Amino acid sequence: MADKRPERRRSKRLALSCPVKLISEAGKVVAQTKALNISDGGVFLSLPIEALPGCGCTVKLDLSVPRFTPNTYMLEDVTCQAKVLRHQPLVNETLAGAALQFDPPADLALEA
Repeated sequence: MADKRPERRRSKRLALSCPVKLISEAGKVVAQTKALNISDGGVFLSLPIEALPGCGCTVKLDLSVPRFTPNTYMLEDVTCQAKVLRHQPLVNETLAGAALQFDPPADLALEA
């Protein structure tokens, strides 16, 4: 039976894969990965288990957001802070999903 809870997200989530760097408080790159989905409110990442930040932690992210026009494709670099909300097991036992909420929300202009 499907769960019919109302949607609580304020921003539409897009299945958009983009490069992401997870940066420690000391400024060190902890992991380089890709977003599995993203919105102006947050991002869901696939990370190596050993690189998972703890729930409730605030991390810095460097995102490379794709931009398209009929004749061009480019990646725009965006830096933001995010709070780790939850972890989720993935099919590969060496990886886990991490749901992060941007703080403050990002204006990524993902929808035209």
